[in-house]
Amino acid sequence: MKDAYLYVVEKSVAWEFDSPEYGRLARKIVELLYERKEDLTDDRIAILLNISTAETRRILQYLMKLNLIGVRKKTTEDYRIEYAWYVDDEIIRQAISSRARVVREKLSMLIRSLTEGAYYICPSCFIRYSLDEAVNWGGTCPICGTQLEYVENVEEINKLTKIFEKLEKL
Repeated sequence: MKDAYLYVVEKSVAWEFDSPEYGRLARKIVELLYERKEDLTDDRIAILLNISTAETRRILQYLMKLNLIGVRKKTTEDYRIEYAWYVDDEIIRQAISSRARVVREKLSMLIRSLTEGAYYICPSCFIRYSLDEAVNWGGTCPICGTQLEYVENVEEINKLTKIFEKLEKL
C-alpha cells in the first residue's frame, strides 16, 4: 500500500506543478517523513534533504490540501506558530481509500454511461462517439473521415465491473 501511496504523491505533485522533478522531490519528502516517524518542520525537512525551504513549503502545503500528509500546529516558546508535518500508516490508509472512492465513483459513472447508450468508434483514430454524435457526423469520423464502427460494450463493461468490485474491497 505504501508504494501506491508514494506513486499517488509523486504523480499528484508532478501534475500540479507540471514538473517531474517536483514529483520526485515530493516523494523524497514523504519517504523522509515516513521513515523518521516523527513530526518535522518544513525548515528541518529542507535541511535534511538539502533543498530550498520555499520549495519544501509549496510541496507540503499542496500535499496537505490533498490530505496526503498530516500537519500539527505548535506554538513555540516565543509564541510563534510552527507547523510540524508527518506521515504515518493511518494517513496512507486514508489517502488510498480516498483515491479508491474517487475512482469507484468515476467507474460507476462510466459503467452507467456504457450500459445506457450505444457507441461508435473510429478504427483509425480510436475516438469514441455516442449514437447522437455518430448520426450528426453522418457515420463518419469528423477528424479523419473514416467510417465509424459500432462498438459492443459488453466486454468493456465486464472488465470495468471487475475493477470496480476489486476497489470496493479496499
